[in-house]
Amino acid sequence: MYALREALRLVLEEGLEKRFARHRENHLLLRDRLQDLGFEFLVAEPYRLPMLNAVIIPDGVDDASVRSRLLNEYNIEIGGGLGAFAGKVWRIGLMGESSDANHVHMLVEALKTIL
Repeated sequence: MYALREALRLVLEEGLEKRFARHRENHLLLRDRLQDLGFEFLVAEPYRLPMLNAVIIPDGVDDASVRSRLLNEYNIEIGGGLGAFAGKVWRIGLMGESSDANHVHMLVEALKTIL
C-alpha cells in the first residue's frame, strides 16, 4: 500500500498533463534517435503508446546477445518480443520515472557501441 500511495503522490506532484507530456517527449526523442540508427518501429505512429515502444530488430542482430550486453555492461534492461514476435522485436519501456531523456540517451549510446 505504501508503494502505491507513493506512486500516486509522485503523479499528483508532477501533474497529469506534465506527466503525459514528459512521456510523449521522451517517446519522440527515442523514436528520432533510433530512426537515426536505422531502426523501425513495429506499430505505425498513430497507434503507438509513448510508454511502450516495440522496435524491429535489424537483420543479423542477435537479440539475446544484445539484450544480455545491455544488461551486464550498461545495467539497461529492455524486453524481448513475445510469442510470434520473439527474437523479432525489442520492447523498450519509458514508464513512470524511467521516462527520462538521460535514459534514452544512455540506451542509444549503448546500442551504438554494441551494434
